[in-house]
Amino acid sequence: MKILKELEFEGLIFKLVQGDITKYPAEAIVNAANKFLEHGGGVALAIAKAATDGNPEEYTRLSKEEMRKQIGRDHIEHGEVVVTPGLALEKFGIRFVIHTVGPICSGVWNEGLKDKLKKAMIAPMRKADELKLKSIAFPAISAGIYGCPFEEVVKTFLEVVKDFSKTAKNVKEVALVIYDEKSASEALRIMEA
Repeated sequence: MKILKELEFEGLIFKLVQGDITKYPAEAIVNAANKFLEHGGGVALAIAKAATDGNPEEYTRLSKEEMRKQIGRDHIEHGEVVVTPGLALEKFGIRFVIHTVGPICSGVWNEGLKDKLKKAMIAPMRKADELKLKSIAFPAISAGIYGCPFEEVVKTFLEVVKDFSKTAKNVKEVALVIYDEKSASEALRIMEA
């Protein structure tokens, strides 16, 4: 785990971290999920495996069960979240996984997609605040297989954190955790531009 940058907005600490989100010691980590919470690849699969010590199907079952309880249907929309327990992740201090769904950009970027991405980012922060958590960590939502431009995802994330800091009551730390060194360095370059 390597902290590349730390910023402060209204008393809220923002960290850019290079490392594995499933080992980052935040009270909640965010899963960039598909709308059916079928954790089949990318960050979603990594979290599902880590939370169940290698049984991602079990975590998918639990997620779908919680989605029906919390949302009342078998899918979530942009701006909706589902909360599941950290299970095996608790050994790193991760009490909850907050599932959110980002937009599918496929290399395109516009205001409509940015708005959906903002909803996917702000909802987990608000939920963490509601749960009285002090810290939350995010992956780069929609920057992977969903094909949103990485630079726009990082810039949007910073905007959302700044906005959230004005109303946050309990959350004191928000981290953007990026797995590979190349992308983490790119995120640092974007932030310092």
